[in-house]
Amino acid sequence: MTDKEKTEKIELDEVMLAMDVVDTLRHEHQWVERELASEERDRALFEKVKRMYASQGLDVTDKIIAEGVAALREERFVYQPPPPGGTLWLARIYVNRRKWAKAAGLCAVCLIAAFLIYRFAVVGPQASRQVETVRNLKGEISRQQDRITAAGQRFSDLMENLKTADGKHFLGSKVAGKGLLSQAELQLKGAATRLQVLNKLALPPNLDVETLAKESDALKRRIGDRETILLELNSQLDEAESALADLNELGMLRGKLSSQLQSLVAESREAAAKERAEKYYADALAALDSGDINGARSSSAALQDLYARLVQEYDLRIVSRPGTPSGVWRYPQGRGGIRNYYVIVEAVNPMGERLTLPVTSEEDGSTRNVQQWGLRIDGAQFDKIRRDKMDDGIIQNSRIGVKERGYLMPRYLVSTTGGAITQW
Repeated sequence: MTDKEKTEKIELDEVMLAMDVVDTLRHEHQWVERELASEERDRALFEKVKRMYASQGLDVTDKIIAEGVAALREERFVYQPPPPGGTLWLARIYVNRRKWAKAAGLCAVCLIAAFLIYRFAVVGPQASRQVETVRNLKGEISRQQDRITAAGQRFSDLMENLKTADGKHFLGSKVAGKGLLSQAELQLKGAATRLQVLNKLALPPNLDVETLAKESDALKRRIGDRETILLELNSQLDEAESALADLNELGMLRGKLSSQLQSLVAESREAAAKERAEKYYADALAALDSGDINGARSSSAALQDLYARLVQEYDLRIVSRPGTPSGVWRYPQGRGGIRNYYVIVEAVNPMGERLTLPVTSEEDGSTRNVQQWGLRIDGAQFDKIRRDKMDDGIIQNSRIGVKERGYLMPRYLVSTTGGAITQW
């Protein structure tokens, strides 16, 4: 062993002994604290440590003991934790990396699970709803735009019709013609204004989710405003179209009324029918002269109904089918128990068809379209018809009236007031 190696070994032994001294003193910390409380007792502490090692058979030099006491005072061999900081925090994480790795992995799994749940349970459905909303809005906007386009084309057509009708000489009635022409012009003027407003309320051609998110409420309000204006526009176009249709009809209506009257007069075989026809015709002309096109139409319809009744032909027959009553009686109010007798009749035309006719009830004054009704007769005739049916279940003389062409009312073959009932 060289001298250098011997010297290093001796120094190492001395350091080890000094550390042992400090360790011994540390384990006896209560005694040390008491003995080291005052610097005056350093020598006593020195002697006590020396004796303690001597009693254990250890040869410790005074220099080593003195260095041990000094080291204890200076806390030379006491572990001092490093000051807190980022480096220390990273070092501790590294040392405990397995524990932190498990916690971090668990947190990562939880975060991923939360993200996936949020993505598919919240974001996904929300995005789908937004896409569906955009699709529905696009469809609604497209349909609305188609209706606006159709309304615009309809407006153009009506304007052309108005130009054609403007200045025309109306044979029916100048007053009515001017009124209808003015009404059509007014409605089309309002329609033009609403078309201009609709053009200003344009909607974005390429609607997407982003635009919907930013302008959802504004878009819905604008669609609603356009719908309201479009309804008003179509209403005005309807009014204008109706006025122009009446205007076109006006020139032909007087000729139609004249033709209807001529047909009625030619068919009529009684004065009552002619008088009624002339009254309806006069009412129609008065309506035309005052500009009441609907009144003129009503009178024309009345002339048509009168003509239909005038040309009808049928027999009045008593109903005698099994299960169907042929006659009834009533106790009218205020007659003191006196009966009114009725036979149940129906109208049969020459082709054997049962007709439906308007019949007015003498009980309540209401008029109903019926195939069977009760015709009032006297009690003697009622008993005669009842006995006829009781003989063999068949009424031999069931024909009690005839309606001929050219007459409004049937000619009765029995004594009757013509009173009728429609319910029994």
